[in-house]
Amino acid sequence: MIRLLGEAFRNLTGNKQRSLLALLGIVIGTGSVIAMVNIGAIVRQEALRQFEAMGTDLVTLTTRSDGELNTGFTAEEISGLPTTVPGVGTAAAYGQRSEQFTAGSQPPMYGILVGATPEFMVAAELSLAAGRAPSPFDGPELFAVAGADLVGLFTRAGTGLPIGSSLPGPDGSVLTIIGHLKPAIINPLIPIDMNKALLMSVPAFRRVAPDQGLTGAVLRIAAGNDPRGAAREVEAQLRQGQPNRQVQARSAEQIIEQMANQMRLYTLLLGAIGGISLIVGGVGVMNVMLVAVTERRREIGIRMAIGARRRSIVTMFLVEAMCLSLTGGFLGTVIGVGTAYGASSLAGWTFGVAPLAIPLGAGVSAVVGVVFGYLPARQASRVDPIEALRYE
Repeated sequence: MIRLLGEAFRNLTGNKQRSLLALLGIVIGTGSVIAMVNIGAIVRQEALRQFEAMGTDLVTLTTRSDGELNTGFTAEEISGLPTTVPGVGTAAAYGQRSEQFTAGSQPPMYGILVGATPEFMVAAELSLAAGRAPSPFDGPELFAVAGADLVGLFTRAGTGLPIGSSLPGPDGSVLTIIGHLKPAIINPLIPIDMNKALLMSVPAFRRVAPDQGLTGAVLRIAAGNDPRGAAREVEAQLRQGQPNRQVQARSAEQIIEQMANQMRLYTLLLGAIGGISLIVGGVGVMNVMLVAVTERRREIGIRMAIGARRRSIVTMFLVEAMCLSLTGGFLGTVIGVGTAYGASSLAGWTFGVAPLAIPLGAGVSAVVGVVFGYLPARQASRVDPIEALRYE
């Protein structure tokens, strides 16, 4: 075997330009497969990590009515869920309205007015950087807590947004800032960027947005309970007596499962695209080996004339094809992993090598070598020794 490997490398390096061109196709193909599979795995792990950091005990509710005005939830029915549905720990209803905020010469910021029950701070895991949160004792007073990006907008404008300052609200209303939120992680389950929001109490929200109902709710499920089971019970309870009301509950576990399935599909698709490049590289290997068989007919004839069997000729050319494809596979794997590392560094993701990346690179390149090297090897073994010896 060592002698065969030595001969294979000598034959391949005998025509370096042609071997390098064939090698390039395998390198690009393998590198594409490894990079795409690895990046897909990194993105999937990063998305799952973000969801898990936000808590898998989260359930969100949305409502709408068919053919009727959607008045949303009532604050009382959502606040009462912890006592009526087993497993629900905290529940908060909220409504929202889009708003544009301007500060000096800064570009306007499109944010959201959020009216929520007092439990919203806990359910959405929000923290105060300064001041206080809206209280039930505030009644309909137009007090608001500003998100981090909103505070930053006024800071850049030079005016700031200190506690106790006033801010123009909808329809000529004037809001009083009573607190600042710490920067909040955007949660895919909660369709609000709290960094660009003004958080108010429900009575205050109804004063500035009387046409907006409480169409959403955020629930935290108590430890040891099944979020999906609790979500089904909440849906059933909120539909009781209201056949036209549609309530949709989504848990973090459902989103994680759906995302994992989607990412798995994306990884397969990306791998298939890279596989096409690999096939093109394999065709290049076969082309090089076919040319080699044609150019070495006399050598093949001499080997067969002195006793070489057809199986030995097949083995000789297969080993050359394997050397070519495995070398390309090794280089492609290094380049693919390096590409995935560069992409994860630029995006700020945690880098990791997918478990299948290395075996996939070696295995695929080996298969390409066998599949695309077999036809030239078989053609070489069928050469007539007498005709081959006459070949010039």
